[in-house]
Amino acid sequence: MKEYRYEIGGKVYVQRTLVLGQVRQLTGLLQELRIEPEKFDAAGLLALLGERLPEALAIVLTEEGKSPRDKDLKALAEELEFSIDAETVVKVIEDFFACNPAASLFDRLAGVVRKVNLQAATGSKTPASSSQAETSPAGTPSSGNTPSRSAGHGSSSEAGK
Repeated sequence: MKEYRYEIGGKVYVQRTLVLGQVRQLTGLLQELRIEPEKFDAAGLLALLGERLPEALAIVLTEEGKSPRDKDLKALAEELEFSIDAETVVKVIEDFFACNPAASLFDRLAGVVRKVNLQAATGSKTPASSSQAETSPAGTPSSGNTPSRSAGHGSSSEAGK
């Protein structure tokens, strides 16, 4: 397991591969943000997080000798906001990508966020790809709203004749 150490405000903090609780916390923080995978690097993440950066740092950094579970995220975010310098912020973000394979982790998180946003927008409780195909009255699969060949009388295709 990779581990990175930082001295910030007279305390030593460590960054390790995220545990499930931290992934959940980051997912909650990122779910309202628009993640563009092609811009997902250290600079893109810094710009994306904006005012949420201290909370993100509080999620990924843990005071040495403590567990990620025992953190008061709000208090730690406030402490980090006024004790971490810009160079260390960039280093933490760069190390984050080394510690957590961004290609797999954040592509997955971004995918989850997109699914949640899509479901919220459509009011669906299941992803669109898992819906069943429609079936015609004869029991054969149908592609949905394709008109029947026997539409005949009164259909718009017959009206102009």
